Amino acid sequence: MTKRITHLRLLFLFAISLIVVIVSVHFLRPLFKPSMFRVHTCKCDFCKDAAIPIDSTDRLDDLNDVQLEHAKIGGLKHPFETDSAFQSAIDSLTSNNILIYVQDCRYFKVDVLHHSHPYLVPEAVNLLRDIGMEFQKRLKEKHLKAYRFMITSMLRTDESQDQLKRYNRNATNESAHCYGTTFDITYKQFFDGDNPIFSAKVRGIFTQTLQAMRAQCRFLIKREIHQSCYHMTVVVCKPNLPVKRK
Repeated sequence: MTKRITHLRLLFLFAISLIVVIVSVHFLRPLFKPSMFRVHTCKCDFCKDAAIPIDSTDRLDDLNDVQLEHAKIGGLKHPFETDSAFQSAIDSLTSNNILIYVQDCRYFKVDVLHHSHPYLVPEAVNLLRDIGMEFQKRLKEKHLKAYRFMITSMLRTDESQDQLKRYNRNATNESAHCYGTTFDITYKQFFDGDNPIFSAKVRGIFTQTLQAMRAQCRFLIKREIHQSCYHMTVVVCKPNLPVKRK
């Protein structure tokens, strides 16, 4: 009788433990999301081996037409016509690592997006990380806090681009944003945690960071006055071209 009670107790404890494990996995799983950053597989010289020839410069005034050419090479083959079409395809795109969901991290914040979606190709997300790392390295050298920058626009559909043209004079009929390679970063403010700061010194260090990385041919960039942002498109190298896009 005593052995039977002991066995029942063990079974009961086992059942409780199993329930705890199941419940823990169910509720804690969202906390253990895979990193949005991907390991670099290409260590090429971007100035020599870019998919489209690019010159080294520290000027931040690359033409939008040139950015569009690079976007078509490095991003989605075809833009999505509507937001609903994009939403229908997003699970497949993310599960196949064609697009990555971009969210707040130690290097940057994502603004509330009204005319774009928080998704980019892996190469562009890695670029954002590298910009953040270099920016915070330079801040540390100046004995400043590890401020974050803020992304204000990412992937657009034809539908959202058309809507944006009503409000943004810089919006064009065909945008590099539609290919998942392009994003905007505001230069008006930076962030200490979630607290915005407005500092000419920090802004200057961020500009120097971008100038140094543009000289390395890591991206194309245009400073937009009216939207107070940098419009940027990632540069990809020939060996790192995606095999399959949408």
